[in-house]
Amino acid sequence: MFLQALSRRATLYEMIRDYAQAASDLRRLVCLLSKGVEDNANQLGISDKSINYSNDLKQNRVHLSEVEEEARKEIPLDMYLIL
Repeated sequence: MFLQALSRRATLYEMIRDYAQAASDLRRLVCLLSKGVEDNANQLGISDKSINYSNDLKQNRVHLSEVEEEARKEIPLDMYLIL
C-alpha cells in the first residue's frame, strides 16, 4: 500500500537525520490519511477502516510535529548510515 511506503521512507529519512525530507513525506501521508477519513465519513456507518485511518492520522500528526521540531535544529546528515 502506498501509505505504508510513505511511512517507511519517512522513517528511513529520520534514521539518516534528513528531517526535512521526513517531514515532507509525513505531511503527504497526513494529507492522504485525511482524505481517507473524509471518504469513509461520506459512506454510511463507521467501519473498522475509518477507525484505523483516524488513529493513524492522529499518530502521524503528532509524529510530524516532532519531526518538524527536529528539522528546525538543522542537525547534519549521518553520512555513515547513508553509506
